[in-house]
Parts: sequence; structure tokens; C-alpha cells
Amino acid sequence: MSEQTDVRVEDWNRLQREVARLRLLVIIALLAVIALAAVSLLRKPDTSTRPDTILRARGLVITDAQGHDRILLGAPVPASKDRTRKDDASDGIIFLGKTGADRLALGQLPTLHIDGKTYKRRGDDDNYGMTLYDTKGSERGGMAYMGTGRVGLALDRATPPYEAIGLMIDDMENFAGMYINYGDPKAKDSAIELGTDANSVHLQLKGKDGLPRAKLNVDGTNRPAWQFDDRESAAKAAQDQKH
Repeated sequence: MSEQTDVRVEDWNRLQREVARLRLLVIIALLAVIALAAVSLLRKPDTSTRPDTILRARGLVITDAQGHDRILLGAPVPASKDRTRKDDASDGIIFLGKTGADRLALGQLPTLHIDGKTYKRRGDDDNYGMTLYDTKGSERGGMAYMGTGRVGLALDRATPPYEAIGLMIDDMENFAGMYINYGDPKAKDSAIELGTDANSVHLQLKGKDGLPRAKLNVDGTNRPAWQFDDRESAAKAAQDQKH
């Protein structure tokens, strides 16, 4: 026969109050933990005591909204199925047009590319700068420091003889100057040449035969000298210089 324990009403009410109080404490503790976690996630990390993050990669390809390769970056630039030109792997950044043709190159200069053909530059592997291309990928100008010790800026025509205007500084010859070429591929030399070295300056206007028609020279004594020649006298002067 089991014994039945009587529970007073006062004891029962006190027990319920204790349970309610414990339940409230548990809820408060849970809310505090959630608040601390939220603050930790939202707080910006303190990078003052940590080194900067460095991203290392051999190459990077950026695509447009249609998924076509448009910017190639690497050492060398990554190969691309969308790039029209397949013969170049220079170190730098290549910007592609919508058709896949090269439009701008920064870094190591790609080999000279005109009308789908490639031509060797002087100091190919050590030329760095910027190259501009037309919509078909033919070179139309640029600025570069050449491995031969020459820094220059050039703008090209779309048709032969291509090279139109150039600015140049040559370390080996201590020369600084500019030239403007004829648009006729049969011309044998530039149309206008202006240049200086350590002690003199000269300006020449040449015929398509490459012979000077008008010259202004200032030598080391600062004496200006004008000279005008027709075709025959210019040819004779050139012949005399050879002898």
C-alpha cells in the first residue's frame, strides 16, 4: 500500500514561480548569445595588425555580358578562343574588341601586326609601352621604350607606308627629333625631319626621292644657315657628300 504525500497550495504556487523565473533567465541568456554573435559578424575586421592580402595568379580573363573574352591579363597573357590573333603571348594586358581583334595592349609590346601579318621589331623581347590597334587588329600607333635604348611615340596610317608621324629620343646617338612621312609608299625618305643632338639642330624638307629641298641648320657656333635646292642641285650635293 503506497503512501500519498499531500502538497500544499502555497508550495505548488512557489514552485511554478521558480520555474517561470528559470525560463525567463534561459530566454535572456539565449538572446544575449545571439546579440554577441551578430555584433561579431557585423564588426569590420581590424587589418591594422595583419599584413595586406596578396593575390597571386598566372593569368586573368575578363568577359563581357555575353561571355566573350574582352580583357586578357597575364605573364604571358592567357590564350583565348575569342581572340583573333593567336601568335602572341606577351606579358601584359590585352583589350579585345567585339570581333576579337586586339584594340589596346599595355606592357610588353606584342610583335608588329598589320593586315594579319606579323613583323619583327628591334629589341622584340625588351620593348615595353602601349600599342593602339584599329578595328581589324592592325597596329595604328603607340608609345614605348625599346630595348635598344630608344623611347618613341608613333602614329600610323591604315595603308602603306603605314608609319606617318614619329617622335624619338635615341640614347646611343644622343638624338631627339621628329619626322613626318609621305603617304606614298614609293617615297624614299621622310617628308619633314626635325632633330637635335648635343650641339646642333636641323630642319629638312625632302622630296620623294629622299633628297633635301630646303634645310635650316644651326651648328655648334649658333650660326643659322638656310639652303634651298632643286632636284638636280640636291642630287649633286648628295653625290659630293659621298666623295
